[in-house]
Amino acid sequence: MNCLGKLLLLVALIVLTFSPTPARFYKITELDTGWTTGLRQSLNASVDVSGEAIGEGKYYRYTQMDFNDVRMAERISAANGTMDTAERIRLKAEASGTVELVAVKNPGDQNYTLTVNETWPVAMAAARRMDYIGRGISDRESFGNNLDYVGASFYGATDLKKERTCYLELTNVWFEAFMNNTTKVLYYDHFRPNKTTEYSLTSRSSGLAVLSFKQFKDRAPVNEGEERYSGNFSLSRKIFLASSRYNATDLWAGQLECCLGLKDRSLFEKRVFGSDGNCLLSG
Repeated sequence: MNCLGKLLLLVALIVLTFSPTPARFYKITELDTGWTTGLRQSLNASVDVSGEAIGEGKYYRYTQMDFNDVRMAERISAANGTMDTAERIRLKAEASGTVELVAVKNPGDQNYTLTVNETWPVAMAAARRMDYIGRGISDRESFGNNLDYVGASFYGATDLKKERTCYLELTNVWFEAFMNNTTKVLYYDHFRPNKTTEYSLTSRSSGLAVLSFKQFKDRAPVNEGEERYSGNFSLSRKIFLASSRYNATDLWAGQLECCLGLKDRSLFEKRVFGSDGNCLLSG
Protein backbone atom coordinates (compact mmCIF):
# COMPACT_ATOMS: atom_id res chain seq x y z
CA MET A 1 0.00 0.00 0.00
CA ASN A 2 1.31 3.44 -0.93
CA CYS A 3 0.44 6.28 1.50
CA LEU A 4 1.44 9.57 -0.08
CA GLY A 5 2.17 12.87 1.69
CA LYS A 6 2.51 14.15 5.22
CA LEU A 7 -1.08 15.42 5.04
CA LEU A 8 -2.18 12.02 6.26
CA LEU A 9 -0.93 13.08 9.69
CA LEU A 10 -3.62 15.75 9.80
CA VAL A 11 -6.49 13.31 9.31
CA ALA A 12 -7.18 10.64 11.90
CA LEU A 13 -7.01 7.36 10.00
CA ILE A 14 -6.88 3.70 10.82
CA VAL A 15 -5.39 1.58 8.05
CA LEU A 16 -5.51 -2.16 8.59
CA THR A 17 -3.63 -4.37 6.16
CA PHE A 18 -3.10 -8.10 6.20
CA SER A 19 -1.00 -10.00 3.70
CA PRO A 20 -1.01 -13.74 4.31
CA THR A 21 0.11 -15.49 1.15
CA PRO A 22 -1.69 -15.51 -1.19
CA ALA A 23 -4.67 -13.61 0.31
CA ARG A 24 -4.68 -9.83 0.87
CA PHE A 25 -7.00 -7.73 3.03
CA TYR A 26 -7.37 -4.08 3.96
CA LYS A 27 -9.77 -1.72 5.69
CA ILE A 28 -9.35 2.07 5.89
CA THR A 29 -11.36 4.08 8.45
CA GLU A 30 -11.39 7.84 9.16
CA LEU A 31 -12.02 8.12 12.88
CA ASP A 32 -13.67 11.56 13.17
CA THR A 33 -16.39 11.03 10.55
CA GLY A 34 -16.60 7.24 10.67
CA TRP A 35 -16.01 6.98 6.93
CA THR A 36 -14.67 3.59 5.88
CA THR A 37 -13.88 1.52 2.83
CA GLY A 38 -15.19 -1.54 4.62
CA LEU A 39 -13.19 -4.73 4.59
CA ARG A 40 -11.78 -5.46 1.13
CA GLN A 41 -10.21 -8.85 0.43
CA SER A 42 -8.99 -10.89 -2.51
CA LEU A 43 -6.24 -13.29 -3.53
CA ASN A 44 -4.37 -14.55 -6.57
CA ALA A 45 -6.48 -17.42 -7.87
CA SER A 46 -7.60 -19.28 -10.97
CA VAL A 47 -10.63 -21.58 -11.04
CA ASP A 48 -11.89 -23.82 -13.84
CA VAL A 49 -14.79 -26.18 -13.08
CA SER A 50 -16.67 -28.16 -15.70
CA GLY A 51 -18.82 -31.26 -15.84
CA GLU A 52 -22.02 -32.88 -16.98
CA ALA A 53 -24.47 -35.48 -15.71
CA ILE A 54 -27.48 -37.37 -17.01
CA GLY A 55 -29.60 -39.81 -15.05
CA GLU A 56 -32.60 -40.47 -12.84
CA GLY A 57 -32.97 -39.93 -9.09
CA LYS A 58 -32.41 -37.13 -6.57
CA TYR A 59 -30.00 -34.24 -6.93
CA TYR A 60 -28.53 -31.56 -4.63
CA ARG A 61 -26.03 -28.81 -5.44
CA TYR A 62 -24.33 -26.03 -3.47
CA THR A 63 -21.92 -23.48 -4.96
CA GLN A 64 -20.45 -20.39 -3.29
CA MET A 65 -17.66 -18.13 -4.64
CA ASP A 66 -16.60 -14.62 -3.55
CA PHE A 67 -13.45 -12.87 -4.77
CA ASN A 68 -13.26 -9.14 -3.95
CA ASP A 69 -17.06 -8.94 -3.87
CA VAL A 70 -17.38 -10.61 -7.28
CA ARG A 71 -19.56 -13.49 -6.23
CA MET A 72 -21.74 -16.41 -7.24
CA ALA A 73 -24.16 -18.49 -5.16
CA GLU A 74 -26.23 -21.46 -6.30
CA ARG A 75 -28.56 -23.86 -4.48
CA ILE A 76 -30.37 -26.71 -6.26
CA SER A 77 -32.48 -29.43 -4.63
CA ALA A 78 -34.36 -31.91 -6.83
CA ALA A 79 -36.68 -34.75 -5.84
CA ASN A 80 -36.86 -37.96 -7.85
CA GLY A 81 -36.85 -37.30 -11.55
CA THR A 82 -34.78 -37.36 -14.73
CA MET A 83 -32.06 -34.76 -15.27
CA ASP A 84 -29.61 -33.79 -17.99
CA THR A 85 -27.22 -31.02 -16.93
CA ALA A 86 -23.85 -29.51 -17.87
CA GLU A 87 -21.86 -26.54 -16.65
CA ARG A 88 -18.61 -24.60 -16.74
CA ILE A 89 -17.25 -21.93 -14.38
CA ARG A 90 -14.02 -20.03 -15.02
CA LEU A 91 -12.49 -17.38 -12.79
CA LYS A 92 -9.28 -15.42 -12.43
CA ALA A 93 -8.50 -13.05 -9.54
CA GLU A 94 -5.37 -10.93 -9.13
CA ALA A 95 -4.47 -9.36 -5.77
CA SER A 96 -0.86 -8.39 -6.37
CA GLY A 97 -1.71 -4.87 -7.57
CA THR A 98 -1.49 -1.66 -5.59
CA VAL A 99 -3.83 0.03 -3.12
CA GLU A 100 -3.04 3.76 -3.18
CA LEU A 101 -4.18 6.09 -0.38
CA VAL A 102 -3.92 9.87 -0.82
CA ALA A 103 -5.18 12.75 1.38
CA VAL A 104 -5.22 16.34 0.03
CA LYS A 105 -6.04 19.43 2.12
CA ASN A 106 -7.90 22.33 0.52
CA PRO A 107 -5.91 25.61 0.80
CA GLY A 108 -7.29 28.00 3.43
CA ASP A 109 -9.65 25.65 5.27
CA GLN A 110 -9.82 22.31 7.02
CA ASN A 111 -11.52 20.41 4.21
CA TYR A 112 -9.82 17.25 2.99
CA THR A 113 -10.28 14.94 0.05
CA LEU A 114 -9.36 11.35 0.79
CA THR A 115 -9.01 8.92 -2.13
CA VAL A 116 -8.29 5.22 -2.28
CA ASN A 117 -7.52 3.48 -5.56
CA GLU A 118 -7.53 -0.33 -5.51
CA THR A 119 -6.36 -2.43 -8.46
CA TRP A 120 -7.32 -6.01 -7.64
CA PRO A 121 -9.14 -7.23 -10.78
CA VAL A 122 -11.46 -10.22 -11.03
CA ALA A 123 -13.14 -11.90 -14.02
CA MET A 124 -15.71 -14.69 -13.71
CA ALA A 125 -17.69 -16.48 -16.40
CA ALA A 126 -20.27 -19.17 -15.71
CA ALA A 127 -22.71 -21.18 -17.82
CA ARG A 128 -25.19 -23.91 -17.04
CA ARG A 129 -27.64 -26.03 -19.04
CA MET A 130 -30.28 -28.14 -17.27
CA ASP A 131 -33.34 -30.17 -18.24
CA TYR A 132 -35.37 -31.73 -15.41
CA ILE A 133 -38.72 -33.56 -15.21
CA GLY A 134 -39.82 -35.09 -11.93
CA ARG A 135 -41.57 -34.66 -8.59
CA GLY A 136 -40.19 -31.17 -8.02
CA ILE A 137 -37.06 -29.00 -8.07
CA SER A 138 -36.00 -25.74 -6.42
CA ASP A 139 -33.21 -23.87 -8.21
CA ARG A 140 -31.84 -20.58 -6.83
CA GLU A 141 -28.89 -18.62 -8.21
CA SER A 142 -27.45 -15.15 -7.72
CA PHE A 143 -24.48 -13.22 -9.08
CA GLY A 144 -23.06 -10.08 -7.49
CA ASN A 145 -20.45 -7.52 -8.42
CA ASN A 146 -19.56 -4.93 -5.75
CA LEU A 147 -23.14 -4.32 -4.61
CA ASP A 148 -24.79 -4.91 -8.01
CA TYR A 149 -26.91 -8.06 -8.09
CA VAL A 150 -28.81 -10.30 -10.52
CA GLY A 151 -30.54 -13.60 -9.81
CA ALA A 152 -33.23 -16.12 -10.69
CA SER A 153 -35.13 -18.67 -8.62
CA PHE A 154 -37.46 -21.52 -9.55
CA TYR A 155 -39.57 -23.15 -6.83
CA GLY A 156 -41.59 -26.37 -6.94
CA ALA A 157 -41.10 -26.93 -10.67
CA THR A 158 -41.98 -30.39 -11.95
CA ASP A 159 -40.66 -29.43 -15.38
CA LEU A 160 -37.65 -27.11 -15.67
CA LYS A 161 -35.44 -26.47 -18.67
CA LYS A 162 -32.92 -23.61 -18.56
CA GLU A 163 -29.80 -22.24 -20.17
CA ARG A 164 -27.91 -19.52 -18.31
CA THR A 165 -24.69 -17.61 -18.86
CA CYS A 166 -23.18 -14.86 -16.72
CA TYR A 167 -20.02 -12.79 -17.10
CA LEU A 168 -18.69 -10.63 -14.24
CA GLU A 169 -15.73 -8.28 -14.53
CA LEU A 170 -14.05 -5.94 -12.03
CA THR A 171 -10.96 -3.97 -13.09
CA ASN A 172 -10.41 -1.55 -10.21
CA VAL A 173 -12.23 0.25 -7.37
CA TRP A 174 -12.01 3.95 -6.52
CA PHE A 175 -13.17 5.58 -3.25
CA GLU A 176 -13.37 9.33 -2.60
CA ALA A 177 -14.50 11.09 0.59
CA PHE A 178 -14.69 14.85 1.17
CA MET A 179 -14.71 15.89 4.83
CA ASN A 180 -13.93 18.69 7.29
CA ASN A 181 -11.29 17.95 9.89
CA THR A 182 -12.68 20.52 12.38
CA THR A 183 -16.45 20.04 12.17
CA LYS A 184 -16.08 16.31 11.44
CA VAL A 185 -18.67 16.60 8.66
CA LEU A 186 -18.58 14.13 5.77
CA TYR A 187 -19.77 16.06 2.70
CA TYR A 188 -19.82 13.13 0.28
CA ASP A 189 -18.78 9.51 -0.02
CA HIS A 190 -18.11 8.11 -3.49
CA PHE A 191 -17.67 4.40 -4.23
CA ARG A 192 -16.90 3.84 -7.92
CA PRO A 193 -15.92 0.35 -9.07
CA ASN A 194 -15.13 -0.22 -12.74
CA LYS A 195 -17.41 -3.23 -13.16
CA THR A 196 -19.57 -5.11 -15.65
CA THR A 197 -22.25 -7.76 -15.20
CA GLU A 198 -23.88 -9.53 -18.16
CA TYR A 199 -26.56 -12.14 -17.50
CA SER A 200 -28.55 -14.20 -19.99
CA LEU A 201 -31.33 -16.68 -19.16
CA THR A 202 -33.69 -18.79 -21.26
CA SER A 203 -36.07 -21.07 -19.38
CA ARG A 204 -39.25 -23.10 -19.49
CA SER A 205 -40.78 -23.96 -16.14
CA SER A 206 -43.83 -24.91 -14.09
CA GLY A 207 -44.29 -23.66 -10.53
CA LEU A 208 -43.00 -20.27 -9.35
CA ALA A 209 -40.23 -18.33 -11.14
CA VAL A 210 -38.67 -15.15 -9.69
CA LEU A 211 -36.23 -12.91 -11.59
CA SER A 212 -34.57 -9.91 -9.94
CA PHE A 213 -31.75 -7.40 -10.27
CA LYS A 214 -30.38 -4.33 -8.46
CA GLN A 215 -27.82 -1.74 -9.55
CA PHE A 216 -26.00 0.75 -7.31
CA LYS A 217 -24.40 4.15 -7.74
CA ASP A 218 -21.93 4.85 -4.96
CA ARG A 219 -23.57 2.91 -2.11
CA ALA A 220 -27.22 3.61 -2.99
CA PRO A 221 -29.51 1.59 -5.31
CA VAL A 222 -30.51 3.41 -8.50
CA ASN A 223 -32.13 0.64 -10.60
CA GLU A 224 -33.90 -2.50 -9.48
CA GLY A 225 -36.59 -4.85 -10.63
CA GLU A 226 -38.36 -8.09 -9.76
CA GLU A 227 -40.66 -10.35 -11.78
CA ARG A 228 -42.73 -13.30 -10.49
CA TYR A 229 -44.40 -15.93 -12.65
CA SER A 230 -46.66 -18.64 -11.20
CA GLY A 231 -47.72 -21.39 -13.59
CA ASN A 232 -46.27 -22.61 -16.87
CA PHE A 233 -44.02 -20.05 -18.56
CA SER A 234 -41.24 -19.75 -21.10
CA LEU A 235 -38.90 -16.87 -20.22
CA SER A 236 -36.01 -15.10 -21.91
CA ARG A 237 -34.02 -12.34 -20.22
CA LYS A 238 -30.75 -10.49 -20.80
CA ILE A 239 -29.51 -8.07 -18.13
CA PHE A 240 -26.52 -5.76 -18.51
CA LEU A 241 -25.22 -3.72 -15.56
CA ALA A 242 -22.09 -1.58 -15.78
CA SER A 243 -20.45 1.40 -14.13
CA SER A 244 -17.03 2.93 -14.54
CA ARG A 245 -14.81 5.72 -13.35
CA TYR A 246 -11.83 7.12 -15.22
CA ASN A 247 -8.48 6.38 -13.82
CA ALA A 248 -6.24 3.81 -12.53
CA THR A 249 -3.56 1.64 -13.88
CA ASP A 250 -5.49 -1.28 -15.28
CA LEU A 251 -3.19 -4.23 -14.76
CA TRP A 252 -5.46 -6.38 -16.88
CA ALA A 253 -5.98 -3.98 -19.77
CA GLY A 254 -6.59 -6.15 -22.82
CA GLN A 255 -6.05 -9.33 -20.82
CA LEU A 256 -9.41 -10.07 -19.20
CA GLU A 257 -10.73 -11.88 -22.24
CA CYS A 258 -7.40 -13.61 -22.84
CA CYS A 259 -7.16 -15.07 -19.36
CA LEU A 260 -10.61 -16.61 -19.78
CA GLY A 261 -10.25 -17.47 -23.44
CA LEU A 262 -12.84 -14.81 -24.30
CA LYS A 263 -11.68 -13.27 -27.51
CA ASP A 264 -14.97 -12.24 -29.12
CA ARG A 265 -17.19 -10.20 -26.79
CA SER A 266 -20.09 -10.37 -29.25
CA LEU A 267 -20.38 -14.15 -28.81
CA PHE A 268 -21.67 -13.99 -25.26
CA GLU A 269 -22.61 -17.64 -24.86
CA LYS A 270 -19.08 -18.77 -25.84
CA ARG A 271 -17.26 -16.72 -23.24
CA VAL A 272 -17.08 -19.40 -20.61
CA PHE A 273 -15.62 -22.10 -22.80
CA GLY A 274 -12.11 -20.86 -23.56
CA SER A 275 -10.06 -21.36 -26.67
CA ASP A 276 -10.74 -25.11 -26.96
CA GLY A 277 -14.11 -24.40 -28.56
CA ASN A 278 -16.03 -26.90 -26.43
CA CYS A 279 -19.53 -25.65 -25.66
CA LEU A 280 -21.50 -27.45 -22.99
CA LEU A 281 -24.68 -25.60 -23.91
CA SER A 282 -24.70 -26.91 -27.46
CA GLY A 283 -25.93 -30.34 -26.41
